[in-house]
Amino acid sequence: MTGYALANTKRSWYIPNLHVYGTIGWGEFEYLLAENVNSVVSVLFDSVSIGDNSQQISFRDLIDHKGNKLPDTLTNPRVIIKQKSDSTAFIVGDESNFGFKIVRSEQSTKTVQVDLYIVEMGD
Repeated sequence: MTGYALANTKRSWYIPNLHVYGTIGWGEFEYLLAENVNSVVSVLFDSVSIGDNSQQISFRDLIDHKGNKLPDTLTNPRVIIKQKSDSTAFIVGDESNFGFKIVRSEQSTKTVQVDLYIVEMGD
C-alpha cells in the first residue's frame, strides 16, 4: 500500500487559522513554609505549578475548512502544525482522544496563527 493510499484510509481534518495564545509555564515550584502561631511552630512542604498558560484544545470545539465540526473523541489522533509566520507554535505532551495542548513561542508577543492537520490513526 502506498503512503498516499494509507493516508487516505484514515479520517483527517484540515483546520485553518487557529489562533494560539497559550505560552509555556514555568513548571513546578517547591517551597517550604514555617509558621509560628501561639508558640507552636508548623512546617509545610508543598509544590505548585507556576504559569501554566498552555491552551487546551478540545476536538469537539474545532471546525474544519468545510465547516464541519470534529467528533468529540478521536482514536489515537496526531496533530500536525503548519506554521504561517516566523513565530512558532507546538504541541505540549501527547494528544489525547479528546484534545491536545498547544503553545506559542515565548519570543512572540502576540497570538500566533497556524493551520492544523489532524489525523485519526485508529487502533
